[in-house]
Amino acid sequence: MHEKVREFLFKQRVAEEQKIKKNRAKTMIELGLYDKVYSPDNKFSKEYPHSEWDDQASTNRYFNKIPVPVTETEYQEIAKYAKTDNAADSNPVANALTVIAWVIFILGFIGGIALGTKEEVTGTYYQKTEYVFSFATAFIYWCAAFISGTMFLGFAEIIKLLHAIKNKKS
Repeated sequence: MHEKVREFLFKQRVAEEQKIKKNRAKTMIELGLYDKVYSPDNKFSKEYPHSEWDDQASTNRYFNKIPVPVTETEYQEIAKYAKTDNAADSNPVANALTVIAWVIFILGFIGGIALGTKEEVTGTYYQKTEYVFSFATAFIYWCAAFISGTMFLGFAEIIKLLHAIKNKKS
């Protein structure tokens, strides 16, 4: 194997191992499996970004979250029981229905305002045009948009729950 190829592959393996290690640490911290290492000078820094209130000292104590060391076997079992990859759990149909629901909410609100505004002609000797807002008309459109959007959100939630049940069984 050529030296440059060997060097490139070595760098890629090291980068991949670091990425796996970083994701593993992030997962452990998200699951609450970490120890707290407190700042020696009790000051905020990039190394100690988290804080908690200390009742005895009546001040904040700054700390860093360090994942609990586990073996590869332990981590595999932890990962089996804990859902850690939410991107894999997403369902495109449920996401599309959620987007459609929010579009219905937004367009229904704007449409209610637009269609609730009416043009009225006033005056007996000369005609004057005024724009009047009809709350009753706007309210009808807002209610229709609310009901339709809520139905779409409900269908999206049902699909998400069915997807989660399907993933749990497999």
